[in-house]
Amino acid sequence: MLRLSGTAPNMDVENAIRDLLEEDAFYDRIENRSSHREHLVRPVALLIRGAQQEIMAFSRNVSAAGIGLITQNEIPERSTAVLTIESLKGGPIKMLAQCRWCRAYGPNWRISGWQFINMHR
Repeated sequence: MLRLSGTAPNMDVENAIRDLLEEDAFYDRIENRSSHREHLVRPVALLIRGAQQEIMAFSRNVSAAGIGLITQNEIPERSTAVLTIESLKGGPIKMLAQCRWCRAYGPNWRISGWQFINMHR
C-alpha cells in the first residue's frame, strides 16, 4: 500500500493514488496463480513463433514459473514466443514462453500471462 514518505499536494491526489494501488491489489487477488509473483518492471521484446516483427512490452510481475506482460497488442492464447527481458547488468535474458491468457487492461492496452518453458539460446 501507499507509504507516506512524501507529502501529496492535496488529499485528492493522495486518494487518487491510493485508489490506483487498490485496483492493482484487487487485480492481483483475482488472478488464479500457481506461484507467488514479485513486481518487476522491465522492457521486454516478444518474437512470436511464425511472426516477422517483434512486439514491445513491459513486464508487470514475475515468478520462476512465468511473467505478466503489458502490450498494446492482443496476444493469441497458446502462442509461443521468445521473450527478451532486459537486464540491468549483463546482457538481456531470453526465455521461451507460452501465452496462457490475454485480456484488456484499460483502453488500447492488453495484459497477458506467460508460462516459461525454458531458457532460449
